[in-house]
Amino acid sequence: MGTQFFSFKRLFVLPLFGCLFATCQLASAQQAPNLIGTWVGETNDAVIGAGTHYPNGKSGEIRFLKSVVTYKFDQQKNRAFSGTFSIAGHTVPIVGSVSADMVSGAMADQDGTYSFKVLNPNQLAVCFATTTTVPKNKDAGPVADCHEVTRK
Repeated sequence: MGTQFFSFKRLFVLPLFGCLFATCQLASAQQAPNLIGTWVGETNDAVIGAGTHYPNGKSGEIRFLKSVVTYKFDQQKNRAFSGTFSIAGHTVPIVGSVSADMVSGAMADQDGTYSFKVLNPNQLAVCFATTTTVPKNKDAGPVADCHEVTRK
């Protein structure tokens, strides 16, 4: 009876461990999403004051603005990528990295930091926040924005 029980247990336990091992191998083999390309969208900015990207504001004035944004990612190695970010006639270098979940990540440029989520292979949800876009300008206040961009 002990030998039959051992064989019965091995019949179910060994395949279970095999499936778990295969699942872990599959998960670790995930590749970062390909972000190379041009991504375009429209911001949903909440801004206090003025600044380079948001002129014509008064000190302390709260404004809700929309601007066309373009991200051009031209380099990617594994989870890290880089390119340019353009808004209101200004273009700056930007760098980023995809998180281990292969869905979310972070980016940074000279004005602030971004978080993003891959919604599908051709759409990203992006959020940006900074305390000021121009530290030397006391009227250039905080900016918060979340928007979607689509690969063109």
